[in-house]
Amino acid sequence: MYELIRKYEGCRLTAYKCPAGVWTIGYGTTVYPNGQPVREGDKISRAEAEAFLTMYIKQNIKLPTGLNSNQQEALRSLIYNIGQGAFDRSSLKKAIIAKDWKAVWKNWDWVTGGGQFLKGLAKRRAEELLLFFS
Repeated sequence: MYELIRKYEGCRLTAYKCPAGVWTIGYGTTVYPNGQPVREGDKISRAEAEAFLTMYIKQNIKLPTGLNSNQQEALRSLIYNIGQGAFDRSSLKKAIIAKDWKAVWKNWDWVTGGGQFLKGLAKRRAEELLLFFS
């Protein structure tokens, strides 16, 4: 579980700036569970990175109902990356709820970060989409 997130976020135990210019640590954590933002110079353990990932997903990611396990895993990866708010406002969510699979395919399109096209995001989105439809 959460393998796509681990694969594409990677795990860094020392804070770094992501392509969007945000301080990040672990598997893409930008805000600690206590609400404090990640800061330059922060360090964590692998166990903390895993705990932050699991806690964030359980507390913050809300999936539409009626999805199979592959669909859930693909959506968790997407939502973890783009944020629940962006997903909730999206045409993609509406398409999933309506079971409009052609529109789902068309709207699985978040491939920019910091206003720039990112090849890594395009690759991630393609893998998520294939998992969703497998």
